[in-house]
Amino acid sequence: MDTNGQVIKVACLPESKRCRRLVQETLELIGNKWAVPIVLTLHAKSPLRNSDLKHSVDGISPKELAKQLRLLEAAGVIGRKVYPSIPPRVEYWLTDLGSSLHPLLEGLAAWAALHGEQVERNRDEYAAGAEQEAASGSVVHRIW
Repeated sequence: MDTNGQVIKVACLPESKRCRRLVQETLELIGNKWAVPIVLTLHAKSPLRNSDLKHSVDGISPKELAKQLRLLEAAGVIGRKVYPSIPPRVEYWLTDLGSSLHPLLEGLAAWAALHGEQVERNRDEYAAGAEQEAASGSVVHRIW
């Protein structure tokens, strides 16, 4: 999708090794616990200082925030500017590349809203079946 939510055709066929690698790298970038909250926070309000980000992303430690900001900056998802002041002031914002993630994250949120409860039920049923297998020593066949 482009930044307006329009589907665009790309030269990345799902069956190609290159495409699978690119998708995997993208998932590794945004698939951790903190990347999406940081991106969504910067999407809602930019630029933000490090301390503002820390207060906006519940539960993140200063060390983890610094690590995630470096990873996202290295990938070009966020920008960073250091102002020569005492103490140094640093601001972060979403780049155009980072902003292009927003329609995809909205799509993921929509999928989660539609299917999240079913995923939870499936996990609960799976866990119950695994406990039953362990207790009985037999294999339970699951059909989804």
